Amino acid sequence: MSETTTPEYARLRRGFTIGIVATLAGMVVLGVVIHFANAGHHRPEGAAERWLTAVGDTTRKGVKKDAVGRAEEIGPLAVGLPLLPKVDTGGKAGFPDLEVGKARVTGAQARVPYHLHQWAESGDGPVRQGVVVLQRQPDEHWRVTALGDRRPDEKVPSEGGAPPSSAPLGVWLGGAVFGLLLTVVISALVNWASRSARSVPAAAS
Repeated sequence: MSETTTPEYARLRRGFTIGIVATLAGMVVLGVVIHFANAGHHRPEGAAERWLTAVGDTTRKGVKKDAVGRAEEIGPLAVGLPLLPKVDTGGKAGFPDLEVGKARVTGAQARVPYHLHQWAESGDGPVRQGVVVLQRQPDEHWRVTALGDRRPDEKVPSEGGAPPSSAPLGVWLGGAVFGLLLTVVISALVNWASRSARSVPAAAS
């Protein structure tokens, strides 16, 4: 009997297979848990950054259609068109870099400061800065509605402004605890498979 068809090998492979399936299932469950735990805590900074990234990607070769769709999900692409460089980027992203700061939320409206460079053939291109104005939707998501000028106290972190807000501490702690439990379970499964393989008498040669 070949080495790869022994009962020991079959049991060990089964244990590893179970471990892999458990890992994938755990990742899916963790994603669902974080999604629901974070409901109502959608960050306007995250929406603004994703929208700006998508607007900049509309000049990238091969991803324009996808970028347009990503932008329109968060806000009108037309609002961001003035930010794009007026020259051909040669298939590269319109914004080589961008940065957002902490949102100022008043009622259902948020103002997120941004700072970016337009693409240029050499060196840093022209700077564009201002605020992305967003409106909270009934489903608690934020939608871009306009661009505006900054106020004196609206700055990005590199200019001394406050960093963007992050997910609630409870979500991070919950994810860490779940990940630890998942690691323990997978380790136990692998150890069980190894012990089971060793407990099977060796096949006659």
